[in-house]
Amino acid sequence: MEALHTPTIMISSFATLVVFAVYFALASRQERNSLELRLWSCAFLVAALGFTLLALRGPGYSFIPVSLGNALAVLGLALIWLGLRAFDNQPLKIASALAGPVLWLLVTGFSDTVQNSVTSRIVLFSALIFVYSAMIAVEIFRSDNFRKLPSSYIVAFLFATHGLFYLARIPLIFVWPLFGNTASGAEQPLWYQVLTFELFIHSLAGGFSFFALIKERTQYRYKLASETDALTGVQNRRAFMSKLDDYMATAPGEGALMYMDIDHFKAINDRHGHAVGDRVLIEFAAVVSQAIDGQAFLARMGGEEFAACFPGVGRSQAAAIAEDIRSAFEQALVRAGNATLSATVSIGVAFIGRQQEASELLSCADRALYAAKAAGRNAVWIAGKDGAPQFASGLATQSNERAPSPGRTERSPMANCA
Repeated sequence: MEALHTPTIMISSFATLVVFAVYFALASRQERNSLELRLWSCAFLVAALGFTLLALRGPGYSFIPVSLGNALAVLGLALIWLGLRAFDNQPLKIASALAGPVLWLLVTGFSDTVQNSVTSRIVLFSALIFVYSAMIAVEIFRSDNFRKLPSSYIVAFLFATHGLFYLARIPLIFVWPLFGNTASGAEQPLWYQVLTFELFIHSLAGGFSFFALIKERTQYRYKLASETDALTGVQNRRAFMSKLDDYMATAPGEGALMYMDIDHFKAINDRHGHAVGDRVLIEFAAVVSQAIDGQAFLARMGGEEFAACFPGVGRSQAAAIAEDIRSAFEQALVRAGNATLSATVSIGVAFIGRQQEASELLSCADRALYAAKAAGRNAVWIAGKDGAPQFASGLATQSNERAPSPGRTERSPMANCA
């Protein structure tokens, strides 16, 4: 088999890396707060310089092309790892990133044994490439943020396999040694040719995969913004109803939906201003968010109305959670100029029944909420097994009476409120 010309592969890698370095630099100018783009641009540029030095090395050891060139190649991987941490909003670990390149410079610069042994240098360099490639793959697998982006798995696969390729070089160099210096032009073993070509493919695929990551993150941010209430940070009505429909389609055995309305909210706005009203909404969203678990989901339905769905929660547990929310919000204080104010909330709770639509469930909770407000507010009312709202906790003005006849007609009729 005709030998692959290693310097040519290195120059090809150099051209690929320079192109990606320029693209990432241009992209960072558009996203000025994107530290990861600047780090990746530097990573590809540093790696390109390293490959250039390696392509220009002579038949013997020389510090600049061998020690410095390989150190820059390792540093390029380290900067990619730092970029992924910045992408994931994790603190940068500069010392860990620089440890590998510094170790390479010290060992190759001061050890005569390593300087005179290509095998020793390949073992050390391969080990460092494996370590940093593994760090990149682990960084992706350990993060919940990366799991939201499909291309992250491609990045993890690319760097995991890249690290394994270089790890395989360590036993291969002893079993199937190289023929003199790799820059001499002599035909090298097949494994060395394959791994050299893998380096070029990895550089090309790696750059495109990072662009895919950036694109998917942008799309995810737009999607999240379209589903999030800008003031409180919880889901908006559209996202909540879509998620509720999906949940109801699974025919769950039990669960609860709470419909909540902050009492006298218009009066708060009229008396204290909309800025204070906004703080009340934010405080209420925080109170409910603290009360719900990981499976429950919350949304601002509009104005001062909120809804929360609690999958797998029974009647008594749902009533207890609703009372905890009502009580916690009643005790919360919101700054209004030089004073503080407190507000209350009325809550209606409905329970999932068989063959029930999401709109029917919401209607049941809404009727229970109306009963709570009509009976004096600051209370929790639940939909009874017969469908009629019943007092559960809070202000007990009319706790021993049936709920007033609902005056709302805009929602669908009450059905399956068990």
